[in-house]
Amino acid sequence: MGSRPVPLDAHYTDPLLVSLYDAENSGRDDTDFYLRLAAGLEARTVVDIGCGTGVLAVDLARDGRAVVGVDPAGAMLDIARARPDGDLVTWVEGTADDLVELVPPGSVDLVVMTGHVAQVFLTDDDWAQVLEVAARLLGPGGHLAFETRDPDAAAWELWTPELTHEEVVTDDGSTSTSWVEVTSVDGGLVTFDGHTVLEGGVDRVSTSTLRFRDQREVLGSVERAGFEQVTVHGGWAGEPVGPGTTELVVVATAPRQA
Repeated sequence: MGSRPVPLDAHYTDPLLVSLYDAENSGRDDTDFYLRLAAGLEARTVVDIGCGTGVLAVDLARDGRAVVGVDPAGAMLDIARARPDGDLVTWVEGTADDLVELVPPGSVDLVVMTGHVAQVFLTDDDWAQVLEVAARLLGPGGHLAFETRDPDAAAWELWTPELTHEEVVTDDGSTSTSWVEVTSVDGGLVTFDGHTVLEGGVDRVSTSTLRFRDQREVLGSVERAGFEQVTVHGGWAGEPVGPGTTELVVVATAPRQA
């Protein structure tokens, strides 16, 4: 979602894998956090960068907000558009850069990046670019919110076939089995294979790489983009970062003066 084309994992482009996405990611703690945040900030205009299948974007729009959801994966947006009340959201197939031509600068109250989207920006330049776009879209005193996994918690050490093995039953009664296996850890870059075995025994494999930035890196990047009053939580209940927490949940304020 920066200035260069985004490499898309099969997990986001294979229609069959995409159809299983919501069933495999059914937790609500993150979604509820962002809904509470939007309500508390009285945000009326929201941009969801990397909106995926649109769970959060639609919930935000149901409360009467003007919501734009952008994602480069057309298969994910197909699910989003077909979601009940999906017509309440303006869906954009593309990257954050594409919003510059579609959304007036300074017109947005809240920009969110959920589902650990921040970690798909592997280079510092790409990450700086998406933060720059967010800053450009936000009005004075608007807010940016996102989460990224805290590398101090070393979540990837638990991404083994044994610990991630899961069986998913979809609405039509079909069953799939999935697991994750890390194949490489190189500094802040973690590469892993996601396996999904269908009822016929076919194993669909999606290879992904994520960037883990520590709290110092995250704070530095957000502040360099011009944001102020940066708050970092360790989880969805607003707990402080520390031993036992796994997330870096960031809320930052756009400057009130241009």
